[in-house]
Amino acid sequence: MEFTGLKPCLITSLPLPDFAKGVIFLGAKGENMKKIIAITLSLALLIVGALSAGCQKSPDAVAVKYFSSAPDMLPMLKKGELTVGLLPEPAATQLTKVASDKTWYRMDVQELYDDEVKAYPQAVMLVKSSLLSTFPNLVSDMASKFSINVAWVKENAGSAVGAVNSHLESGATPSLNASVITSQVVDNCKIYWQGAADAAQSVKDYIDAIMDIDEMSAKAVSDDLFYSGTASGTFTSDAVKVVAPDGAPALAIAKFISDNESFNTGKTFNYSVVSANKIGAAVQQGTGDIVILPVNAASKLYAAYANDTYKLVSVVTHGNLYIMSSEEISDVTELKEKTIGVIGQGLVPDLTLKAVFAKYNLVLEAAI
Repeated sequence: MEFTGLKPCLITSLPLPDFAKGVIFLGAKGENMKKIIAITLSLALLIVGALSAGCQKSPDAVAVKYFSSAPDMLPMLKKGELTVGLLPEPAATQLTKVASDKTWYRMDVQELYDDEVKAYPQAVMLVKSSLLSTFPNLVSDMASKFSINVAWVKENAGSAVGAVNSHLESGATPSLNASVITSQVVDNCKIYWQGAADAAQSVKDYIDAIMDIDEMSAKAVSDDLFYSGTASGTFTSDAVKVVAPDGAPALAIAKFISDNESFNTGKTFNYSVVSANKIGAAVQQGTGDIVILPVNAASKLYAAYANDTYKLVSVVTHGNLYIMSSEEISDVTELKEKTIGVIGQGLVPDLTLKAVFAKYNLVLEAAI
């Protein structure tokens, strides 16, 4: 397994150096033989020691164990086999319920990333240029109804989760549980509309930050990505396909899904919710006219179709990651020499954590 951006320690096994073998078999006997062997072994140990020095665990290191999803990590945290985990909301709150026998300490990754704004651009909405051109009021209509959507989710958790789950792709396991969705959890998801003009600089800054961690994690973007009020093309389909990943991004449009909102376009809107790891395909395959996806994926995929590119119209979630620990921690540097569970290797959760660790001079290493 490749651990991008990590510093795994390798255990090196060295054979006896070739030059030493040559000396031993020159015909030396008795005391001379003993001296030669002693010198040879000393040299070998010095070589091994020098090479091993680079493998010693850094005093500022935090070991990482990766998981494919939050549900995979929760049982280990519940059993105490893992004491620290990086989890998104609502999974972070779900942990406190399924493992209520423990006291859970929470650190806000958004605040660690930016202690002033306490947020970063996590999930963004892309819309095809032809749709924006044909319906120039679409974005303003969505923006005006977005805050209403968030308030509705807080007051109607059951209906919101039901709407999302009823549009979930076949065979996918729902990540949302209505009993966990409280007003505070929705606030922790940091769901709010930030239009392209206001979000442009923060998006560029975040992409620069994660590319410093892993240059392949995103693609530098130009102003062309951001919707400025003008677009080209004609949208001719009878239906508008809206695709969002499960979790907080889907909650961001839960009322739209429930109401089958069409934003005065006269078109039928078909809403789909997919597993988070499949959202990129919705853009690559052109199966979404409106797509919510992680910002780094958006940077790579917005120009997937030269004849009908996507434009970023808004950031819709601004970070929902929390470091959860069953051991008391008050500062991120207290994670030194601990092991942390992380979801989304090479994706936004992993990259954001690495950016935070870099800020605090911490090193993330592969757990042995």
